[in-house]
Amino acid sequence: MKNTSLVAAVVSCLVSLGQAFTAPQALAATPLANKASNKASGQTSGQTASQAASKTASKTAAKSATRKANMQYPFINGHYALTGVMKTNGYRSNAPTVVLVDKGSHSTHILQLQHLGNKDEIVRVMTVSNAIGNEDKPTPPGRYLVTMKKKYPVWIPTKEIDPKQKPVPPYNETHKNPLGVAAIYLNKYELALHGTNDPKAIRKSVSHGCIRHSNSDISRIFGMVKRNTPVYIVRQFRGTVLNRSDFIKAPAPNEKAMTKFDASTEKSEDEPVQPNVPVKHKRVVVEETC
Repeated sequence: MKNTSLVAAVVSCLVSLGQAFTAPQALAATPLANKASNKASGQTSGQTASQAASKTASKTAAKSATRKANMQYPFINGHYALTGVMKTNGYRSNAPTVVLVDKGSHSTHILQLQHLGNKDEIVRVMTVSNAIGNEDKPTPPGRYLVTMKKKYPVWIPTKEIDPKQKPVPPYNETHKNPLGVAAIYLNKYELALHGTNDPKAIRKSVSHGCIRHSNSDISRIFGMVKRNTPVYIVRQFRGTVLNRSDFIKAPAPNEKAMTKFDASTEKSEDEPVQPNVPVKHKRVVVEETC
């Protein structure tokens, strides 16, 4: 019995000594394990951040490519060919505008580049009837720019029309003025889009080169165009090719150059003209065909 007790005491002592030696080693190993764990965790976090940054860069590049593509759409190599089918939408004052005079159908179209949904589209805002040049004085096709607009302009006939070139007062003073309520002047050949004193002649080839419209229609067009607005005069609508540069927003119009009216007139130059309503203003005399 004594021997058994002695053996048990020795075993207990040895176990205690073993624990005493093992505890410092375990304590010493713990920081190393923690350090290794932190290092592994840091590597994992770094990899995750790198992957996230890569995904973000890819998304940004994709958005940039989409935005670049949208900047070109609907143009192909900077050009847009008109077809027989076009979307229509209301006029937007902040959208680039192009006027297209179709001689074949005696129509004038107002086109705009508008942002619809998530992309740009060329839409037809308005189509009205016109009258163009006769066989002796045909309206020359080409690309033009608006240089000036006038409400109730004085008409000075060319020498071919009137050798004396006697000025004809504005339409609101006499309906003998063939320019009607307004005129939009182009940069070549003394051409203009204007109203008329003979609405029955619309949709005919009867003018001396200019493009006539009803007074109500020219009043609407007057408010939609500005200086440097492109105007295409073409033989037919379908197949006409427009340039992307035509839809780059034109600079703000110089009001003094665009119109020269009495300062007492409260209307701005872009407001539609009211046909047959007398308006007092200073006369602006320009020799022109009609």
